[in-house]
Amino acid sequence: MPLRSLAVAGALLLGGALSAQSTVVHTFDADPPGSLPSGFAPAAFRQTAPGAWTVAQAGPIRYLSHRADAAQSGWSLALDTANRWDEVVVSVRLRLAAGTRAGGIVWRYEDPRNFRAVLLDLTRREIAAYRVVGGNRFWIDVEDELELDPEAWHTVKLVQEDDRITVSLGGIRVFRDQDRRGDRTHEGLVGVLAAGDAEVWFDDLRVAPRRSR
Repeated sequence: MPLRSLAVAGALLLGGALSAQSTVVHTFDADPPGSLPSGFAPAAFRQTAPGAWTVAQAGPIRYLSHRADAAQSGWSLALDTANRWDEVVVSVRLRLAAGTRAGGIVWRYEDPRNFRAVLLDLTRREIAAYRVVGGNRFWIDVEDELELDPEAWHTVKLVQEDDRITVSLGGIRVFRDQDRRGDRTHEGLVGVLAAGDAEVWFDDLRVAPRRSR
């Protein structure tokens, strides 16, 4: 039977100390359609409401869906509230189905005014990393002039390693850049985001601590 959330725990011996390492995988296969997955909470950035997040089903496949709302022009977030992460590896499969076709990953989420985000935007043909501090949004890096199939599923991956972030799209690294660590807390929640007026589908959200080399 498929599990909505699979936690795989291991142990790694570092300098004589035992350190637990785990991976969390959200497939949404066991979540009932029509509701927000258990353990997830909605949030909003620069819009009046977090939008409609529900598990949807297409044939045997279930996925997390954000419904487009033409009245919203900010970001809508769905956050996994079970764990807080610092140095982390996050990946998700997403399909930008309608509307402005923009969605991605959230990490180091402290509150609606302080977090990090990677946004794949097919309308602008770009993928960008953002730092949100005190409600102000700053670019960390961006790769533009993308040529992607708007009807396909795409995999976005983020690695936070010390003060460096690496972003990959479809298994290909698109940029690696510095991220300031002096902005309040270094850890936070992980989740996904969609433009408020975009319909976005998400599947196979995977979160793991960055492994020491």
